[in-house]
Amino acid sequence: MEKKNGIIAPTRRGILRSGASLAGLSLIASPFVVRSSYAQTKLAGKKIGYSMSFSTIEWLVAQRRGVTETAARFGFDLTVADAADKPTKQVQDLEDLVTRRMDLIIVSTYYAEAITPAIKEINKAGIPLVVLSSSLAGDSDWTCRLAADNLGTARSAGKYYVDKLGKSAKVVQIEGKTGSVVNQERSKGWREEIEKAGVQIVGHAVANYERSQALRKMEDFLQAQRQINGVYCNNDDMALGALQAAKEAGRSKGMMITGYDGIQPQVMAAIHAGDLHGTWQYTPMGVEGVEVAAKILQGEKVPKEILFQSPLITKENVTEIWDPSTNQMKPFKSQLNL
Repeated sequence: MEKKNGIIAPTRRGILRSGASLAGLSLIASPFVVRSSYAQTKLAGKKIGYSMSFSTIEWLVAQRRGVTETAARFGFDLTVADAADKPTKQVQDLEDLVTRRMDLIIVSTYYAEAITPAIKEINKAGIPLVVLSSSLAGDSDWTCRLAADNLGTARSAGKYYVDKLGKSAKVVQIEGKTGSVVNQERSKGWREEIEKAGVQIVGHAVANYERSQALRKMEDFLQAQRQINGVYCNNDDMALGALQAAKEAGRSKGMMITGYDGIQPQVMAAIHAGDLHGTWQYTPMGVEGVEVAAKILQGEKVPKEILFQSPLITKENVTEIWDPSTNQMKPFKSQLNL
């Protein structure tokens, strides 16, 4: 209980533990609710909560679209909660989903450590939990996690840089949010191979997955370094920012710039034109996450971990997933194979 102005009020976590409903309490911010009126399946009406850290990058926009469209296909009563890049709000969002008695919760987080208290509440409530991409922290539990082999892919990326540029190259690394496990793995694996080969890293920056931040950081590197042979970016938005800076400085020719995700037509067009060298494709997992949720709610057993491949997209194979005549991505297909 919490005392405010002489009045004793229940805390959110206290309500969670008592099992009381929060309906009607003004302290709860209403999330975005999507109800399907047309899907007719035996799962129709099941309540699914989807919590995301933020939705300001293309990969997460694609993930949310996959979640909402697939949830509608199954007839789920979907609640979407966007934490707007505030870890404390994601904790609050997740706790609200528990009090609203969701049948299953899907979480996509960049703040594994910070949201641990809320994950514990989900575990205590016995609500099935599907985790998309970044893992959780400590002894937090989940029903199924969908991810890619980020560390293995990053090691392959490091070897690729060494093979393409040689050991005398000078390279720059631009990474995303430091609290993201995916970001940590993409950085760690690459650096292991680069440093083992003796390649010199002449610049390192955190740009929080944002194009504008990467642009500014790359401008600084270009001013400080006469030689930059490669720029390894932990997502495509940052790769586009680095490319813009290099072009404006007249130094993009012959500079190998790569990203991760492979879902934006603009990135595919840049690869096709030879401006960006390539990107490691990273499925958003929204479609697959809801498909796994459906299996769980039907009582089917699913693996604790499901790993997807992250193939390298270059000029040689970009038209397999992108149509240059329309500048549109070809339809994404579910990668789930259970």
